[in-house]
Amino acid sequence: MATYRLRLRDGSTVTHRALRIRTDATTLYLEDRAAGAWRPVVDYRLDDVERLQRRFVENNGSWVWMEERLSVSRTGHRPWRDSAPPNPSGQVG
Repeated sequence: MATYRLRLRDGSTVTHRALRIRTDATTLYLEDRAAGAWRPVVDYRLDDVERLQRRFVENNGSWVWMEERLSVSRTGHRPWRDSAPPNPSGQVG
């Protein structure tokens, strides 16, 4: 399970353990998997998150914090879900 550290805009720092991170247009979710379903550990408004880091453990046992990019732009575009531009007419093909 990965360890994530968040620096919030109020200056505080929090650490959480989760299997994955996910974002939508307004929220960052840290999630675990239980009984075959993803369940949130905690969530934060994207506007409240200044920085997100993940801890990596080196072969010698030391560890380092690496910055993670949030998967959503300020416009709310989600690249993992929006592989094609929306079709405003609703027509297929």
